Amino acid sequence: MTSNTRTPAPLKTQSSFARGYILVLIATALLSLTGILIKFLLVDFKMLPLNLAFLRVVIVTSALGIALFLIKRAAFKIQRRHLIYFIIMGVVGVGLHQLAWVTSVQLNGAAVATVLVYINPTIVALISVRFLGETLDRNKMIALVLTLLGMVLVAEMYNPENLQLNGLGILVGLGTGATWATYALIGQFISRRYSPWASLFYAFLFGALFLLPLQIFAGNVFGLGAQWNGWAILFFLALGPTLVGFGLYTVGLSTIPASVVTLIATLEPVFTIILSFFLFNEVLDIPQLIGAGLILFAVILLRPKTQVEVI
Repeated sequence: MTSNTRTPAPLKTQSSFARGYILVLIATALLSLTGILIKFLLVDFKMLPLNLAFLRVVIVTSALGIALFLIKRAAFKIQRRHLIYFIIMGVVGVGLHQLAWVTSVQLNGAAVATVLVYINPTIVALISVRFLGETLDRNKMIALVLTLLGMVLVAEMYNPENLQLNGLGILVGLGTGATWATYALIGQFISRRYSPWASLFYAFLFGALFLLPLQIFAGNVFGLGAQWNGWAILFFLALGPTLVGFGLYTVGLSTIPASVVTLIATLEPVFTIILSFFLFNEVLDIPQLIGAGLILFAVILLRPKTQVEVI
């Protein structure tokens, strides 16, 4: 592997911050579709969670690898000393995160699992302040508190039926937040030195290699068989919300602080419940609406402070 690093671009220009803010908002909206599409595949097409996670990651890796090969082969070149970052980003931030998320939902239920995975903004903020030189100003602190409170309300943790608490489940759930925080923190470092799309390719490549032996051991690699409608949904999930959503998220990491990116991303379940309302007529309780409003207000607190040209 040969050297092809880029000099890290200045982070704090107002226009780049505004552009990154908008890109992460778009990424979050796209990623909010994943829960709905995964629900279709797991329930209507009886896919196994591990099989779905593996095939999703493989499709993204293949599509992005072909695109980079045809359009920008130089993006594949990385320095050997940075290889470990790509491996950790892929194994922990993609592969382990997928496994931890599925297991957390099974052990904790969807409500508690959702709240636990979004502990990651707090993890990212604390690490960013301690090791990356970011500041934890008043707006960020308020946004963190509002986000955590909003998540509790959105996930209906006030409902005793949703509190399937156990020690192992909580530990795994906290792991989902830690693994996602790992993706954000390493992604910030890597995406400022290499193309964000190359960063995404290597992250998903190593995530796929990590999941491969687990999938072989579990068997039934092509679990959808001849259900072509299911394959169509799976490819749309992988190439649409996953590829473009993760891609824009990674691009955002190259322009704005990881602590801000992870806070904006907490809008994902808010977008999902809004879509569920229109698609499935799922009605939200008043506390859920209040929680969604708190998260939205937290994200608004982090918006660019002045109007700038972003294109």
